[in-house]
Amino acid sequence: MRILTDESQSASRWPQAGDSLIASGIDWETEALIDVSWDSFLTYAIGYKKAADSVVVAVEARETAADLAVYPVCFLYRHYIELMLKGLIRLGNQLRDRTSDYPKHHRIRDLWNTCRPLVESACPEGDPADTQTVEKCILELASLDPSGEAFRYSEDKGGNPSLNKATQFSLANMRDVMNRLSGFLGGSYDYMHELLQYQADIDSESF
Repeated sequence: MRILTDESQSASRWPQAGDSLIASGIDWETEALIDVSWDSFLTYAIGYKKAADSVVVAVEARETAADLAVYPVCFLYRHYIELMLKGLIRLGNQLRDRTSDYPKHHRIRDLWNTCRPLVESACPEGDPADTQTVEKCILELASLDPSGEAFRYSEDKGGNPSLNKATQFSLANMRDVMNRLSGFLGGSYDYMHELLQYQADIDSESF
């Protein structure tokens, strides 16, 4: 099957003199602000997830082919997971050791192994069965893309295929499961952030 790119469909879509990727437009609701956030992990993570959700909606509306959308969708959801885990690790380390350190690698299996005990320590009343279900889903994604490269490039640095086997699944189902994962991760994030704020209040009152 020959796949036509957007650029090949119409020569009139070529860049024109005066074009700028970062110019203002006439619709103010499409204006975006890149700014320093109070919590960049959370802001970035939510943005990636919402972008993936929107692509799945386009697939459901038959506006985008699922076989084309699968790579950006999986990358965006995987990056959401990676950022949420790193953010949770940072919060857990702040609660435990008063440090803001977090791993700088992209291996979500290892990130989850670091994150899980921190979440369980901060939220001991959580149901272990729920945490185990979250782990199963994260490890499924890690098995497809261990290092965060498979959905970005078709080949690795050695010229080998990034994906080792054909896998068929529903993007709509992935979206729905990701929403439930988001409930767990986001809820844990909010709870741990509240604990950190409470800890800061206690520390300020001690002086």
